[in-house]
Amino acid sequence: MTVRVRDASAKAPSDWDTLTVEPPGGHVLQGANWADHRAEQGWRPWFLRFSDDRAALVLTVRQPPMPGFLAYAPRGPIAAGDAPAAVAARAVALADWVRARGGTQLVVDPELEAGKGYEPLIRRHGFRPTEEVQASRHRLLLRFAPEVTEEMVLKGVAKQTRQRIRAAEKAGTRVVEDRTGEHFDAFGELLLRTAERKDFYIGSMSATARWWRRAMGAAQARAWVALNDGRLLGGLVVYLHGGHLATAYSADDASLRDALPGTMHLLRWTAIREALAAGAPFIDLGGVDVPGARRLPARGEPLWGLLEHKRSFGAEWVESTAAHQLVIRPWVHRAGRGARAVYRLVRRRGAFPGSGRAGGAAGEDG
Repeated sequence: MTVRVRDASAKAPSDWDTLTVEPPGGHVLQGANWADHRAEQGWRPWFLRFSDDRAALVLTVRQPPMPGFLAYAPRGPIAAGDAPAAVAARAVALADWVRARGGTQLVVDPELEAGKGYEPLIRRHGFRPTEEVQASRHRLLLRFAPEVTEEMVLKGVAKQTRQRIRAAEKAGTRVVEDRTGEHFDAFGELLLRTAERKDFYIGSMSATARWWRRAMGAAQARAWVALNDGRLLGGLVVYLHGGHLATAYSADDASLRDALPGTMHLLRWTAIREALAAGAPFIDLGGVDVPGARRLPARGEPLWGLLEHKRSFGAEWVESTAAHQLVIRPWVHRAGRGARAVYRLVRRRGAFPGSGRAGGAAGEDG
């Protein structure tokens, strides 16, 4: 299968998000709002259309004094319901486009289930697995059967988790949607404390909060906070893309877990209920894999508890394909920043929020 880039624009077409965010496999990080957010921090977005009528956002950045530029398709190119072979063909088309314009490296990381044939296809064209740019590779999905009810889903939740949900409610904890970002500063502090406690990088909270507001303004994100007697106990942010909800950030006040248990259980249950109400086929509860351990955590490891927490809702572990890098100019690659150039540059210049943290899409703590 051969695909080519049909056209490229530095400005997002008016229908862009219907092509890259809304279809199956679509992702907020392939959208026009993410492109605008990244442009504010020095990256140049390109909006590419393929000959098969699909699309991909590519972010580029130069690395002076080295020639050329680095290119990254965040969570792209998307599948949009097509076979893995079509996604691989689009990745190859992106490589041709980057190469023709003097690029030195390209990283792609679509959200695709592993073992479906995508990886062997792109490796034939020189792509190789690389460290994840986004924080987690794999996901924990809670799937909803047709005609399922909230009561039916709750019955599938572990008894101890149901007890914790009820305990939080009995203690007076309530979950409210933070539509304006009123609690973002306090929630950001919880994320930073989580980052310090678990030794991961969360990035600039001011930039992250700006991104949350931008995404919520476009109806591509929602945020909930857990409050008790005016105190913020925790929060959770989800993305809305690909026809489902996906956990992006969550954290709680660890010092209050004994006195006021069940905060994260109640928050996550709220998100599950909202996904059901929206008619989503599933909710993505986020990942639990970390750099150096792109696998299920083992009992006794730091992320084991978060894995068990998410599994207690009935979520199943779904392995995804790795991020892949194509080195187009090897001598620049060797003389520059090495195999992790994109990964490090993205961290430093903020090409994604909440990078390198332990757990879900960003800043998870269970």
